[in-house]
Parts: sequence; structure tokens; C-alpha cells
Amino acid sequence: MNLIGIQLYVWWLTATDDVHQRVALARGDDRGEVTATTAMIVLLVVAAIAAGGIIAAKLVANAENVPSP
Repeated sequence: MNLIGIQLYVWWLTATDDVHQRVALARGDDRGEVTATTAMIVLLVVAAIAAGGIIAAKLVANAENVPSP
């Protein structure tokens, strides 16, 4: 190998090592997890409230259709 080939090889090893270190740090960093979890909880709560409202409306509509004795 010539000198330029060795330098390119060393540069490649250094660059890939830096990328691997950054990926490892990003995997261990869970700061965005709180936001994602909070958003998911909000979506589930909204869906539960909407489902409860639909069920309550159907119950009220059904109760109003029951004939009086």
C-alpha cells in the first residue's frame, strides 16, 4: 500500500468509529421518549373520551325510544 492508501484507510477507520460512537450515544439517549409517551397517552385519552361519548349518546337515544308503560 502506498502512503495515500494508508491515510485513507486510517481516515475510514476513524470516521466509522466516530459514527459508531454517535449511534451508541443516540441509542442511550431517551430524552425524546417523554414527549412521545406523553403524546401517545393524550391520543389514547382522547380516543377513550370519544368512545365514552358515543356509547353514552347511544344509551340516551335508546332510553328515549323505550315506550312508557
